[in-house]
Amino acid sequence: MSTLLSFQKHINAICQSTSFHLRALRHIRNIVSEETAKTVACSMVQGRLDYCNSLLHLSPSANLHKLQRIQNSLARIVTGKHRHEHITPVLARLHWLPVKYRVHFKLAVITFNALTRQQPSYLAELLSVHVPRRDLRSGNYQRLLIPRNKLKFTDRAFSHAAPTIWNGRPTSVTSSSTLEHFKQSLRTKLYNRAFDCN
Repeated sequence: MSTLLSFQKHINAICQSTSFHLRALRHIRNIVSEETAKTVACSMVQGRLDYCNSLLHLSPSANLHKLQRIQNSLARIVTGKHRHEHITPVLARLHWLPVKYRVHFKLAVITFNALTRQQPSYLAELLSVHVPRRDLRSGNYQRLLIPRNKLKFTDRAFSHAAPTIWNGRPTSVTSSSTLEHFKQSLRTKLYNRAFDCN
């Protein structure tokens, strides 16, 4: 069961498909600008890294590390940095969230849509607003109920993962009135956390 839930085949397929595009981009990098290379990288590779990545929440760290190595290689190709140079400043300059934070971003956006638009309905039905027993100041802050699970691997289910990610975001993000404002605020918070910005 744990093997099936690791999405090992899915991740291996992503790594295999992106390797071709990494080699192709490396071949043409010297004849295109960094901005063009970044655009190509985002459209050809980053999209593949983001595909269904919300399912990778709490996935084994070894699997996420494989995807992170792909993103690191991509960042080095785009910026022309050597493989021995520290990658964190490179990702920060490109404004690329690391893979783990991209998973959190996708889950939070899906949760926002489920709460505000009730779409998709089958996911919205899995979310419940937490009602505190006492009248607390935090009562005005829409927190979600996190169901209790007996099995550890069920923490990856949307009904558990979405409230966990949502409740971990500050009110300034979750109280956003529009999807675009939510994305912008969320991305800024995750960027600051990922790259230790004050």
